[in-house]
Amino acid sequence: MGSVLTMTVLAACLVWQVTVAQTARRWLSHSDRVTTSLDLLQKLIDDQETSLRGYQLTGDPQMLDPFKAANNRIEPLFGSLHQAIADNPKQSAGLTLMQERYERWLAFAQKMLTENPAGLRDPQLNEQGKILMDQVRAAAFELQSREAALRRQRYDDAQREERRTLRFISLGGPLAGLLLGLFMVMRLRAVSRAYSRSAAELEHRAQELHTGREWLQTTLESIGDAVIACDSEGNVDFLNAVAQKLTGWTATEAKGKPLTTVFHIVNEETRAVCENPVDKVRRLNTVVGLANHTVLISKDGREYVIDDSASPIRGDDDRMLGVVLVFRDVTELRRTEAALLANEKLAIAGRLAASIAHEIHNPLDSIANLLYLIKDEKNSAKSAEYLGFAQQELDRVMQISRTMLSLYREPSSPAELDLRELLESVLLLLDRRLAEQHIVLVRDFPERVIIQGFPGELRQVLTNVIVNAAEASGAHGRIAIRLESVPPEEFRGAGAVIEVRDSGAGIEEGAAASLFQPFFTTKGERGTGLGLWVSLGIVQKHGGTMRIMNSTAPDYPGALVRIFLPTRTMATSMRRNKALKAGPE
Repeated sequence: MGSVLTMTVLAACLVWQVTVAQTARRWLSHSDRVTTSLDLLQKLIDDQETSLRGYQLTGDPQMLDPFKAANNRIEPLFGSLHQAIADNPKQSAGLTLMQERYERWLAFAQKMLTENPAGLRDPQLNEQGKILMDQVRAAAFELQSREAALRRQRYDDAQREERRTLRFISLGGPLAGLLLGLFMVMRLRAVSRAYSRSAAELEHRAQELHTGREWLQTTLESIGDAVIACDSEGNVDFLNAVAQKLTGWTATEAKGKPLTTVFHIVNEETRAVCENPVDKVRRLNTVVGLANHTVLISKDGREYVIDDSASPIRGDDDRMLGVVLVFRDVTELRRTEAALLANEKLAIAGRLAASIAHEIHNPLDSIANLLYLIKDEKNSAKSAEYLGFAQQELDRVMQISRTMLSLYREPSSPAELDLRELLESVLLLLDRRLAEQHIVLVRDFPERVIIQGFPGELRQVLTNVIVNAAEASGAHGRIAIRLESVPPEEFRGAGAVIEVRDSGAGIEEGAAASLFQPFFTTKGERGTGLGLWVSLGIVQKHGGTMRIMNSTAPDYPGALVRIFLPTRTMATSMRRNKALKAGPE
């Protein structure tokens, strides 16, 4: 550190000394330029005087050409000299005196040329002009003498500074070389020590990387999900034990093979080959997931319903080095979900059974009473009237029975249905329940709305929503149901909107995000937590949306359920069957 500081001081002194020497040289050059300009100025003035004398002797006007030419150059030369010696007040004053004397002589000469040319031969006038010119030369001599003295002084200063610089270099050079040598030796030793430390650190890091690689390998082999890593070309580089089990390929067999050979996936419904995840990651340049209902066909022909994601592997420069797939076998999960859906459907049927029993029991009681009256009635007109009443009650029983059966008798493909009639049939089944709770029901079905869909599934959705509204409203509550058709929008086709509002307490803060999660319920032990999850799945399979929020209507401060169903459904018979097995997406 001391050597570096000493070298820095020496370098600074050398720079300072060289700067001083250069400054002295510049001042010397400045004096030379001023001297040269003064000599030129004196020469031009002498040329003017000589030209005037020649004209005086010969009377030839051409003899005045040098006089005129010099006159055009003298004025700018005085100006440049004033700027050059502005830093020296004494010289500047001398130059001003010389210029004033010259201007007096010039005025005298021009006056003689214009007013009295004959006077040029007058001895007295010539003597007067000579006196004025001698004064100009005296002022010029003073200027030149002082500038010459300045130049000698500046020359001596420049020589002295150059000698001092040479002495400094001759003495400081060896010292600087010695210090530089010492500094280089110390730096080489420091580099050697740093190299030794770096080598030890690199060895330590290599050992850590080896240990980390082994640990990562063990971790990937031990996790419960299947993992496949590919290079940037889509060739398999690694499979963990779970991936080997599901694909049927060993790590050695799969190494270097294209992913599509080892990871053969098709659509569960159409059996069409799915897009290569590596190609999809390259195209989207982000994390991607498989489409729903993706099936992995292993090497031995076994099929697994899987759920997975593919992510790019990036280097430090953000360049994609490969792709990693993480997937799991969800076959059993799908079966469990299907069982839950079946149980929920049975639960809905059970909840409806009580209402239907009441609905059927009352008409049957009336029919029994009417038959009893008919048996003892002698009046045929009265008997016919009783038979008409019995027929009406029997028709009501049959209507309720057909509505109940239609819940599970679905067509093989979507059918056109009237949502107003569908809502009326659901309300018919729930009429007894709503009446027992003294719930005020407001219908707003101004028009018939025709859409495509599976009526049994949509009845299930509407039943869930209306029953939830009734339970939230409680005794003497209010429910409003509105149905309207909606025109197509920018990102959505035409369809229908069903809104159900209730007068309950609304949705608690924090519960809205979990309403459509399976097994989440706000009803305690009375709820299964599957109704809304199933309903959302059915609506989504029809290509619609379902939202739940708090209502802002004053008379219905509770929840607002808004269901959109497109006019042309996305559901198919195969898609519908898969929806019943898989639940919501």
